[in-house]
This record gives sequence, C-alpha cells and structure tokens, in this order.
Amino acid sequence: MNIPGDQIFTAGGSNDVFAALNNLINDFATGAPASASTTDLNSLNRALTYVSQQRVLLDNSLTRLTAAANAVTSEKTQLTSGQTDLMQADLPEVATKLSLAKTQQTALMSVIAQLGSGSLFDKL
Repeated sequence: MNIPGDQIFTAGGSNDVFAALNNLINDFATGAPASASTTDLNSLNRALTYVSQQRVLLDNSLTRLTAAANAVTSEKTQLTSGQTDLMQADLPEVATKLSLAKTQQTALMSVIAQLGSGSLFDKL
C-alpha cells in the first residue's frame, strides 16, 4: 500500500494521528482526562502503529532502491571496463584470431560430419 507522505499522519479513521491527538487535547481541555485516558490513548496507539507500519514500508522501499542503485553502479563499472578492453584491442591480432577460430570450426564440423556417416568400425 503506497500512501503519499502528507497523508500518513492524516490517514483518516483510526489511523489519523492528528485526530487522535486533537481528541486527547480536547478531553484535557474540557476537564475530562479520566475518560480520555483509555479511549484516546488506544486511538493514539493505533494511529502510531499505523505510522510505524508505513515507516517499515518506506524503509523496505529505500532498501530496494539502494540495491537497484548499487546494481546499476556495478553494471556501469563492468560496461566501462568492457568498453576499455574493446578500445585497447589490437585489431590485426583480433582479426587473425577470428580467422583461426573460423578455420578450426570448419575443420571440426568436417570431422563431425565424417564421423556421423557410417559406423565407427568403418573408420578403423
């Protein structure tokens, strides 16, 4: 449940902190603190419990946001490292290695095709 910050303390109903505080103030102002002690304090307790629950939700959201930010930073570092490696690569050497790898792949595919035809005893 996402609630805007300005509504956490004025959530309405039994979750309204300001209403609970105002009721408690009114009871003391009218000279009836005895009746206020149970009803208003229970109401205030419920409202503060609600605020605590919202704080936990906010803390969880901040934790997830921090984890996401850390993941982005890590990914950025890895991409920068990869980019640096690519920019420092010796193109003639890379081209030679690629050509060699293609030649080896072609030879391997040829061997696999020959092994696939007939039985192993035919090759002996």
